[in-house]
Amino acid sequence: MHTGREVSTRALGSVMGTDACHHYAHGTSGARILAALDSLDGIDVAQLAAVTGLHRTTVRRRVDKLVQDGLAEEADGLVYLPRHLAGDAGLRPDPDQLQQVALDCGTAGMGERRRKRHRDQRRHYQEWLTARTQRTVECRRPGRTRLRLVPEGAVDETTGELQDPAWRGWIVDDPYHPTWPTPPWSGDEAAYG
Repeated sequence: MHTGREVSTRALGSVMGTDACHHYAHGTSGARILAALDSLDGIDVAQLAAVTGLHRTTVRRRVDKLVQDGLAEEADGLVYLPRHLAGDAGLRPDPDQLQQVALDCGTAGMGERRRKRHRDQRRHYQEWLTARTQRTVECRRPGRTRLRLVPEGAVDETTGELQDPAWRGWIVDDPYHPTWPTPPWSGDEAAYG
């Protein structure tokens, strides 16, 4: 069922941060319903459910609570935005009424406490990152020298010719990691020519 009506994101943003739309009061569902209401063009619960994407029983329950708190009006099966909350561009929330609703629901100040908790968490995380970086820098071992396994002079640097017979048969291209050629029984006969 398409009604041509949408949830106004501007209206939604104007009420979402208020304590009246906290989880324990009207919540996100109530905010979405408020953002979809109009003061002149009423909408029934089934259409409101289609517009907001909420279940019909959730819409019914939230509308009853919004009407009870004076944030919506219902007449002849249609739900309207009260005139004192209506502006030129739709919902114009009344901060005093939203604060009173938050006081009545017991959610007044919860938004600020949540924002303070999040600020503290971000600050603690940044402090932890800084301390961790400092610990990492302090705990680093001083530059370790690599252990050279093939002694200097075992291979002539200019010609690459093997000088030390003790390293005969080894692949000494990398003096830090000499390798023994692949054994004949491994199946790679090309290594032994």
